[in-house]
Amino acid sequence: MARYHRVNIDGQSLYKAETRKTAAALYPGTLAVINGSNLFAQATGVVGRLYVIDCAYHEGLGITDQIPAGHSAIGNYLEEGREFAVRVAAGTYTKDQPITVIAGQAVAVPATAGTYQIIGYSQDAVTTTAVDFIRIRARASSVVVA
Repeated sequence: MARYHRVNIDGQSLYKAETRKTAAALYPGTLAVINGSNLFAQATGVVGRLYVIDCAYHEGLGITDQIPAGHSAIGNYLEEGREFAVRVAAGTYTKDQPITVIAGQAVAVPATAGTYQIIGYSQDAVTTTAVDFIRIRARASSVVVA
């Protein structure tokens, strides 16, 4: 059971979103890009314009329902100051923890050495035992070296 019922927490989806078909099946809360075929595709990292895939309410789907390949999806612009519920792997998340993107999923910046681009900060302090959602506040991408 998801802790959130909607992806777009800030309510700005009416004018800060794009609608495209999906290149492959995508879950709400996944980070995506528009590929060369003008389709939403799962983002592989922090590159170009990023979107947070919204629930496909127009198809009767909720936050835990996958949007099938080739179906219409709404992608919210990932812009500084906006808040979203994003899909994350099981783990412990703390308030103000930096978040990056790995394989289309929001993740806490790893403690391992490396350079990571931050897309936002966790607004929740929670431990999840399965894939779930955390609320993030987006920021302009910045780089952190661990």
